[in-house]
Amino acid sequence: RGHVPGRMELGKKQEGESGMKQKQAYRDYLRGSLLAKITLAGWLLVCAAGIYCTIKLTGFTNHGMTAAVYGGLALVLALTWLFHRKLPKAALALEILLLAGLVLAMQPVGKVSEVAQEASQTKEYETVQIAVLKDSKLTAEQDLSKQVLGYVNGDERAYERSSEILTEHGKTVAKSKPLRSAKTLYRQLQKGSVQMIVLTAETRSDLIDLDEDYEQKIRVLFEKDYEVGTAEAKLVDIRSESFTVYLCGTDLSSGSNINSTGRGDVNILLTINPKTKQVYLQTIPRDTFVYIPCRGGSSKLSYSGWWGGVQSSIESIEDKFDIEINYYAKINFEGLKDLVDALGGVEVYSHYTYTVGEYHFVKGMNQVNGDQALMFARLRKMLPQNELSRGQHQMELIKAIFRKFAQDPTYEHCMALLDAVKGNFVTNFPQKDYADAFSLVVDLLPELENMENHSIKGVYQWHDDEIRDHRYQYYYYPEESEIQRVHDTILAVKNGEDDT
Repeated sequence: RGHVPGRMELGKKQEGESGMKQKQAYRDYLRGSLLAKITLAGWLLVCAAGIYCTIKLTGFTNHGMTAAVYGGLALVLALTWLFHRKLPKAALALEILLLAGLVLAMQPVGKVSEVAQEASQTKEYETVQIAVLKDSKLTAEQDLSKQVLGYVNGDERAYERSSEILTEHGKTVAKSKPLRSAKTLYRQLQKGSVQMIVLTAETRSDLIDLDEDYEQKIRVLFEKDYEVGTAEAKLVDIRSESFTVYLCGTDLSSGSNINSTGRGDVNILLTINPKTKQVYLQTIPRDTFVYIPCRGGSSKLSYSGWWGGVQSSIESIEDKFDIEINYYAKINFEGLKDLVDALGGVEVYSHYTYTVGEYHFVKGMNQVNGDQALMFARLRKMLPQNELSRGQHQMELIKAIFRKFAQDPTYEHCMALLDAVKGNFVTNFPQKDYADAFSLVVDLLPELENMENHSIKGVYQWHDDEIRDHRYQYYYYPEESEIQRVHDTILAVKNGEDDT
């Protein structure tokens, strides 16, 4: 007996035949209509551009926003496909509009993605260099076996790493000479007592204090980057949970590479409570005497970044004030200058009237460009309270930047800001939180631009350093009540208990 098809088999057969008829009908539709071919090509272009923008955007959004973006894209593509099949003239108009919008969006989306990728590269490195005087006849290709290499005696990594670098390049020297300080090292290089010197983050920072233009007077023969590590974020939901951000500004010793370790000249804590819209800004003097876990001793806070990067600075601050820092944002001085210029200058409040060279500031509001803002953030020796006064001005500059952006948050400013921070800024905020962080900043702009400044009362004391040999220096000792105040205030803001 032959097989009698069941109802299910007949149904599948009919569905298959129906599908084949639909496919054939669509092929005939394409063959018979030039407009159909054009709108199909347009739909495919919309798909490609839409998927590109969506993939780029969803890298900076949370799961809820990502689902909404993908859902929106699917809806638009489905609607455009329907128009292509049923209303080709309307589909053509819709596709032209969509493609125009997507093409315009691709540049900023691509730029945001590029900057975000760079900003997320949080691994830090210490760059170790072997350098000679600029007019020296020595080159990296020459035999160096008759030359004397100098290094700072207290910088324990200088000798070990310079020896490794020389070995990797197949070089030897007549002698590696330990010297008492960076000042002695630099002086002996200039006199010719040593022909080459070893530069680490520590040595470069010391040389900056001696001669800010020293880099113009030397030439690097060899260099190598040594990985220090990365500062891990203590994650929270920034849309609903309080958090503290460590704002770190590195000195010129870190060079143009934002991922190089260097002395932390700017140390500011920003605590935000997104529910109560409380914000608290606290500067910490760079000379604050803190315990540095990675070295097992105490020294200046600014030195902590030399030895262990941002993670070391965070650990030192957390230990001093018994607080938790969730994230950090690091910018170098060149980035600060570019940022202000990208905004077309900012109006910043100075607590004093003073003049240094060509730079003049009056007590009150001052319109400054990038170069002037950089000097405003760095100058301290002529101010009444030295480091404390500089900390006040650094906070005023941060508020001025927020204020200017709040006054004119245009597309052009956003793009210019992205160009300014590219290569000059890193943060351990997860990329998926970028959109939420931006929304939070926009939402809190009134509070951010009117934050009250907070400094820390204390005294300077001179004594030997616990980590660096032969260093008799001054250190800032905050009053115990001030340490407790900072701890209590940050905790109160996080808990929504205090209106600062």
